[in-house]
Amino acid sequence: MARLIMILSTALLLASTVEAQEPTEAMEITGEAADSGGVDAVAEPEAVEEESVGEVSLAYEEQTPPKEGDPDCLTKVYCKVVKGKLWIEATFGPAKFNATKFRTFNLLEDVGGNLSPKVVVSGPEFGAAIGAQFKIFSIGARFKYAKFDPFDLLSAGVDMGFLVKRVPFAHPYARLGLYYNTTRGGTVIPVLDQLLDNPKTNGGGASIGAGVRVPVIKWLSVAIGFDYTFVALYVKGSNTMEGEDFANGTIGGEISGTFTLTVHPI
Repeated sequence: MARLIMILSTALLLASTVEAQEPTEAMEITGEAADSGGVDAVAEPEAVEEESVGEVSLAYEEQTPPKEGDPDCLTKVYCKVVKGKLWIEATFGPAKFNATKFRTFNLLEDVGGNLSPKVVVSGPEFGAAIGAQFKIFSIGARFKYAKFDPFDLLSAGVDMGFLVKRVPFAHPYARLGLYYNTTRGGTVIPVLDQLLDNPKTNGGGASIGAGVRVPVIKWLSVAIGFDYTFVALYVKGSNTMEGEDFANGTIGGEISGTFTLTVHPI
């Protein structure tokens, strides 16, 4: 009996010892896991954060395009936008002038002959202009010299225009001009050179035009377009047949194609 009591006491003691040790071990394992997990959790975000910051910084430096006002942009092909405030340009193109399209000389009453001439001439036209560009609006002075046969047509006056820069690579433009006109080498009606002494030709005109302008480099651009000009000419002279003064006029239309080379240094 005493031996049985000793065995039961020993068993109870062992059981209580095992129960007391199990929570402690569980807490130690949990603490170790927490400690190791916490270290990993702190270490890994730091590595990820450093790598992500490096990648973002590298991508920003390589992919960010230069701004239009950046010096790197201005040294290239204009960023494909025509700039400059002072424009100096030269023009060239074919022209056709119908001198009597809207009104012809009435020579029947003035010189007593049955003359109602119609004159249509063609030839090359050269020109030059200088002006200032203010964003989309420009204003300047233009000179044109059309070499026709048997006379030349000279024009000088004020030129105004509009340029749409928002269209990339090829900017549309529209133009309006007001000119003083005269002839050289003969009158607008060839027969008047034989009928009049010292004939003088003066007149005025207005033109409209349109086309596109293309940037080439920072200070240079080219343009192609067409102009239509209303030309009114007035001829005065002395009638060699009747000894009287002669004065009459005509109104015509000129259409011309223009190829333009423009320098804008400022």
